Amino acid sequence: MAEECHLTRLPNPSWSKFKRTRLLNQQGPGEFLAWIAGKKGRTLVLRDPSGARELRPSGPMGEQLLALPLETLVWVRGRVEGENIVVEDLAVVNRPLVERTVDYLTSPPDPRRYAELYYWYVRGDGFRRVALTRSLVLKYSREFLDANGFIELEPPVVGVVSDPGLRGARKLVTEAYGFRLELMSSLIMYKQLMASVFEKIYYVARNVREEPPENQSSGRHLFEFTQLDVEWGLSSLEDVKGLAERLLHYVHKRVLEEAPDVLHERLLDRSLFNPPFPVITYEEALKKADELGFKEEWGRELSFQAETAISSTINKPFWLMFFPKQSRGFYYYPLEDNEALNMDFNLILPWGFGEVLDGGCREYRYNRLLERIKSLNEDVGKYGWFLELALNGGIAPSCGWGLGVERLVRFMLGLKHVAYATLHPRLPGVLPP
Repeated sequence: MAEECHLTRLPNPSWSKFKRTRLLNQQGPGEFLAWIAGKKGRTLVLRDPSGARELRPSGPMGEQLLALPLETLVWVRGRVEGENIVVEDLAVVNRPLVERTVDYLTSPPDPRRYAELYYWYVRGDGFRRVALTRSLVLKYSREFLDANGFIELEPPVVGVVSDPGLRGARKLVTEAYGFRLELMSSLIMYKQLMASVFEKIYYVARNVREEPPENQSSGRHLFEFTQLDVEWGLSSLEDVKGLAERLLHYVHKRVLEEAPDVLHERLLDRSLFNPPFPVITYEEALKKADELGFKEEWGRELSFQAETAISSTINKPFWLMFFPKQSRGFYYYPLEDNEALNMDFNLILPWGFGEVLDGGCREYRYNRLLERIKSLNEDVGKYGWFLELALNGGIAPSCGWGLGVERLVRFMLGLKHVAYATLHPRLPGVLPP
């Protein structure tokens, strides 16, 4: 017989004696654990995992509950009756030494202030809607991709080199064991690597880019963000374009079914993401920008302002395709009948929300990769492992894309700034907690 452990009962912390048998959004008797989130006269706003709820205390210990400071964690035995909570017994689990001054129940302040104080605003119902929507977007994206034969891989965090095609942003650099390393700004080379092995792959990746401080006010830039990165070996441009359309249609449909109350009213239109999406070319976009008063230079990506203005004139997601090769990274494959242009695309959201996804077909030929890397004045040596694979046939032709999760959530909830659509807002030029 095995010898019994000498500990017959594990020690427990003092708070564990307080049990919850019911949430605040449930009527009837029970034991509740909740924080005092706000006060409105003789009404309290109590908060638990079900959200914040206004309740008027009564009963033998109702006055004691009313007298406690904000953010006190309390255990209550009693019952919820309509908009009232009858307090039969009460215990303080944790009482703040100083009452907080931030009112997280009000509308968030400007994006900068929100990013600095988000550790308070996570307690509000707005943040709860964001967290739920992000969770559903990723859940149903994974469900769709898994059902279509894709395999999820874990992304690297650092490497000897990351994506140089960052549209004005800088890469963050660190050091370990005497080596210079870059934090991942994009997984493009790793996507091409793994698509050469598994063919159908995806990552849910956190990326870091030092955006110019002025991008803080664009409404759609963070310096740390989440990207759904998809790559499909031996596929075509039409394959991955259609895949993105079907994924977005599926995700929208499933969120509508499960949580329609979190969506902005414009997202209640079930046909919004019906494929196929309209297409305009880079050349057509330049002409449209000119008509709207923006003088865009050929060979450069559209300015954020011009892109936003164009998307304000279209009531459906649309593709912007075939950018000049000098406007993008070295890894895009050219149009075979016009090598000045890439076989690439951006997906633009309507109503001024702008780009949410970019991608295209990838360059895999050693000589072309070497030529493009040199044209960007990049240190060829940093790309040694990737060029070695290309030289020896280890990189397969592939196409793919990256979807900005925060940008999609912002669009689905109709938020004015992407800072409100992320769990840990990191704004350009703002010191984060």
